[in-house]
Amino acid sequence: MRSLGCEATGPRLFTRAEALAILKIGETTLFWLQRTGKLRPIRIGSRVLFNASEIERVAARGATLSEAEKGSAAKSRPKERGRLREGATRPTG
Repeated sequence: MRSLGCEATGPRLFTRAEALAILKIGETTLFWLQRTGKLRPIRIGSRVLFNASEIERVAARGATLSEAEKGSAAKSRPKERGRLREGATRPTG
């Protein structure tokens, strides 16, 4: 596997879309990998990025999610807030 490596300016960070393409997984799997701590994201403002070394680690070793891990991650999921963006309206009906 070719190293995703560090550039002269620092470690390479990948977006969610890039991580999905590199790992060849779907969005749901990426979500569960994050939720269970098997792939740790870096949050910068509202952006979710992944360090190249984290992606290499998951790609090299793989990561499976047990049903217990999925259940635990689902329980720790924060409740969604009922806020709306400015100018947005709630659907009626």
